[in-house]
Amino acid sequence: MTTIENIKKYSISYYGGGNNSKNYRYRAIIGLRRDNGSLIGAAYFHRDDATLPDTDSINSSGYISVHYSESDLTQIVDLLRNEDPINIRYVPGWDMASINTSVEPVGEEEYNG
Repeated sequence: MTTIENIKKYSISYYGGGNNSKNYRYRAIIGLRRDNGSLIGAAYFHRDDATLPDTDSINSSGYISVHYSESDLTQIVDLLRNEDPINIRYVPGWDMASINTSVEPVGEEEYNG
C-alpha cells in the first residue's frame, strides 16, 4: 500500500566539513515534519552520487527516507517553500519515495500587473 503523509514543517541541516567531508556522505538533510513537529521522514542529499542507495525506504514506524543528488537540493527547498499542500509518498512496489504537490489549477500564481 502506498504511504502518503502531508508535510507541514521542515528543517534543513546543510553540512560543511572541509577536507573531512569525504567521511560524511550527505551535503544536506531535510527533516520532513508533521504539524506537531514530529518527523515523517527525511530527504538526504548525497555529496557523491556513488553513495546513493539503489532504493528509498520506509521503516517499521513509517519513517520515509528519500535520497537525492546534492544538485537537487535547491529544487526540493523551492517546493517546500512555495507549494502547499505538499506530501511525501512512498510506493513499496517501486521502493521509491517522492515529494509531491497536490493537483493545482493552471496559473494559480498571483498576478501583480
